[in-house]
Amino acid sequence: MSLKLYKKVVILRGMAVEEYNKMASYYDTVLEPILWSMRRKIIKVGGIYPGMKMLEVACGTGSQGKRFNRAGAEYTGIDLSPAMLEVAQKHNLTCIHGDATSLDDVSETFDLTTVTLALHEVDPEIREAIAREMIRVTKSSGRILLVDYTIPLKLSPYSRLAGKSIHFIEKLVGGSHYRNYLRFMKSGGLSAFISSLDVETVETHYIFGGSIGIILLRKNLVLSVK
Repeated sequence: MSLKLYKKVVILRGMAVEEYNKMASYYDTVLEPILWSMRRKIIKVGGIYPGMKMLEVACGTGSQGKRFNRAGAEYTGIDLSPAMLEVAQKHNLTCIHGDATSLDDVSETFDLTTVTLALHEVDPEIREAIAREMIRVTKSSGRILLVDYTIPLKLSPYSRLAGKSIHFIEKLVGGSHYRNYLRFMKSGGLSAFISSLDVETVETHYIFGGSIGIILLRKNLVLSVK
C-alpha cells in the first residue's frame, strides 16, 4: 500500500468508524425490515453449503453473517467498528476487528468472499484496495460476491421510488458516507466498478427495481496465470 493511500485509509477509517459506532444500536431495527429479502437472495446466489470457507468484509452487526452461519458456512467476518462487532458477537459469529484493505489471510484461502452495501461508502482508492484484497484471498476455484447500488437499466415508477428511498437513507446518514455514495453513483455504480477489476461475471441479479445488484464473480484465471 502506498504512503498516500495509507494516510487516506487512516483518516477515512476514523470517520467511518465514528459514524457506524453511532448507528450500531439502531442499525438493524431500521434496516432489517427493508433488507431481509435481499439477505435471503444473497444466500441463494452465493451457493452457500456446509463447510464452505467464507469471509464477509464489513460484516457490521452480523445480520447477513448469521444467515451464512445458519446455512452451514465456515464463516469469518471483518469490520472496523467495535460497536457493530459487539452486536455481531451476540449472534455467536467469528468476527474480527480489522482493515479490509490489508487482510492478514494467506492468498487463496476462501471459497467465497463477499461484501454487502459497503463499497459505495468509502473513498474510490480504498474501494479498489478492498476489492483487490478480496480477490487475492479467494481461491482460484472460489467466488467473489459483491452487493451494492446500481444504475437501473430501465426506469419505472418502482425503480424511481427505490432510488429516491436509497438516496434519502444515504443522505440521512450523511458525512463521508453520503459524499462517497454520490461519487459512487456518479461513476456508474457497482457495474462500472466491477468493470475495473480482473474478474469474470458468473451471475447478475437485480432487486429493488434494479437499484441494487447482487453480482457473483470469479477470478480472471488467464490474468492470474500471467
